[in-house]
Amino acid sequence: MGAKELQNSLFIKSQKLLKEIEQKKDIFIFTNSTVDGIISGSIILKSIFNNLGNAIIRCSFGKIENNIDEIIKEKHDFYIFTDFNSNIIEIINKIFNEDNFLFINTDEITKSNNDNVYENILNPWTYNINGQKEITCAGLAYFLVKNFDRNSNSLSFLPVISAISKEQDIGENKSLTSFNNEILQTSLKLNLVEQKKRLNISEKETVPITNVLENNINHYIKEITWNNETSLKIIKDSNLLSDTDGNPKLFNELDEKEFANIYESIVKFLQNNSKLNNIQIIKDLLFGYNYILINEEDEGFMKNARSFVKVLSLCLISQKSGLALSLCLGERGEILKDVCDLVIKYNNVIKKTSSQLFGEKWRFYDDKETIFINGEGILDVTNVNPFVSFLESSVSFADRLICLRILESEEYYKFIITKTKFCNYDLINIKEKIIKIINKDEDIKINDKNKLEIKISASNLEGFLSNIKKIIINEKTS
Repeated sequence: MGAKELQNSLFIKSQKLLKEIEQKKDIFIFTNSTVDGIISGSIILKSIFNNLGNAIIRCSFGKIENNIDEIIKEKHDFYIFTDFNSNIIEIINKIFNEDNFLFINTDEITKSNNDNVYENILNPWTYNINGQKEITCAGLAYFLVKNFDRNSNSLSFLPVISAISKEQDIGENKSLTSFNNEILQTSLKLNLVEQKKRLNISEKETVPITNVLENNINHYIKEITWNNETSLKIIKDSNLLSDTDGNPKLFNELDEKEFANIYESIVKFLQNNSKLNNIQIIKDLLFGYNYILINEEDEGFMKNARSFVKVLSLCLISQKSGLALSLCLGERGEILKDVCDLVIKYNNVIKKTSSQLFGEKWRFYDDKETIFINGEGILDVTNVNPFVSFLESSVSFADRLICLRILESEEYYKFIITKTKFCNYDLINIKEKIIKIINKDEDIKINDKNKLEIKISASNLEGFLSNIKKIIINEKTS
């Protein structure tokens, strides 16, 4: 099983979809509220329209189980689901027993004895292809429609964005590999994407490098971000030349060597001034290939595929799926103001929140392996996930276990433990030990394998905090 078998499956399923399109069937596309979900759904929708078919698309912001009954009552002819977890496959297969659906996802799956279940499933793992590293739902959608849509290559830049959103830039210098690279090569040949090796800190291309470094929250550096004096010192130490008028160069005016000099200056500064444990983290996060979208405005937030991911993520966090879909389908004009407002609002919230939490020392404790944050009165359930994501992607905390508490209601707290990319804690072990001290399995859950959420009553908070610190300390030495 491998690439050839996947291609055969894609062709068979594409012909089935094409038949539905040609017969003018009512096709319903249901996407998860992820960047990969909305992009894969938009690729399919665009190709259906290119072939004069009938389709509608909707984005799910809750559990798919809670939406199934409503979808069934609408009585569509054919259903396409994108980027939902595999644990829903059996339910979908039982409900849609007329062979009138296609389920596209990439999380790891093991074939059951009932092979009929997988006739309507498009998942790379069933062909011994790693869905975490080699291809996304958007990539699968692209290869699917490529079998019947002559204009599909014009959409090839979209799976590149999806690959970045799923952190599948795992090759040397953050390059794309396998099927992702195949799609990228098409985009490069069509001059839809330009590949550049440089710092991964820009949101806009036409901003002076000094401002970009100072306002870098893509990979926040505690000792540099929002520090004008330090940012200027780093630029000065990198011996970066000014432009012909004596002004700092714009971000997109720098070449690879100049970016490398700035990177080395950052590394040198952090070695002398920070609590960073592993210098390799700096390179992994800050330096590598960027994927520049040729047809986007230089002054906008979507010129870089990485910043495009951020824009789509913010749209989905704000439950503005219509805006996200419009961007994927190529609409621009007036909606770019909405995009700008979203990004600026998010950046301001992150800066304000960080200033408060980092500024009040009793709220923030960092022992180089774990950070404990008391977000009570500052963070709430609506902004906690964006803030945790901000910490996860930072240079300063990418190897820490993040432990954050917030007040969920008058009677309950929520304690959130997040395993970052470079930390070695085992959340399963931590969960099992926490269950023993709270005696309530239903009050603790794991999200996305890397996040643990615990519901704690106000009366039990102090005892829980004492115990959780002991558990984590024991995990360090176990």
